Amino acid sequence: MMDMMELAGLIVSPEEWLVFQEAIRLLERDDYAGFYGKFSGVVQRVLFIDNREEFLDFAGENALDRECVCAALLCERGYGLSVGGYEEDLTPALAGFLQAREAAFPEVLEIIRREKIYTDCADFDNFKKSLTEVNQVLDSRGLRLAVWEDCVYCDCEYTLLLLKKKLAEQAARWQSENFEIYL
Repeated sequence: MMDMMELAGLIVSPEEWLVFQEAIRLLERDDYAGFYGKFSGVVQRVLFIDNREEFLDFAGENALDRECVCAALLCERGYGLSVGGYEEDLTPALAGFLQAREAAFPEVLEIIRREKIYTDCADFDNFKKSLTEVNQVLDSRGLRLAVWEDCVYCDCEYTLLLLKKKLAEQAARWQSENFEIYL
């Protein structure tokens, strides 16, 4: 059984792993002011809270989920892409992410540029269909886009990670109370 923290430990550099561990230690010690001071971007990404006082109010009554923190840190560090539930055109963000991760193969770009890719948490969303096609191309290169939906803070908030195919298959078998994995 794998969780987001274990997955992060497998894909980030040793130096970055220390940052992830520091974030979790701050949360475990209930040092929310210290956490916000170092990881305000994560707070914004996960909770959509953009000031210290609101976060401290939230943290006084709620625990910040460690898996969601790890997913946000992975996105902040460029290992993932965070996608909202009502995105109108993911093409530029997805293309930029794949280019940064050196996976913007011509066939992949052709798929994502064919039509606007959007999510709307409804039947009209073509996000998963498009990414399934992208994964067919990436699979032949030993890669896969894995997609997790946040079930804690925001329905239809997705984290995309580009992983080696074997690791993505392993991660797909994990069970989480906080995320639902799609691809």
